[in-house]
Amino acid sequence: MRRLDRYEEAIASYDKAIKIKPDYHEAWYNRGDALFNLGRYEDAISSYDKALEIKPEYYAAWNNRGVALRNLGRN
Repeated sequence: MRRLDRYEEAIASYDKAIKIKPDYHEAWYNRGDALFNLGRYEDAISSYDKALEIKPEYYAAWNNRGVALRNLGRN
């Protein structure tokens, strides 16, 4: 959905996946990316944090969390 810029629709789909499988770290991560692309950095960080609670070694979530923090001026 990234190529189509349908981030809100993507978030709704990730929310459904999470409702079915709350420990699906990739859905949390992808939800974070969609929120990030909408400029909703605080919400994105929350989703990345949830992905990291489930899979602490998920390096991509750590990276994107850091970029979101940087975008908020919280280096």
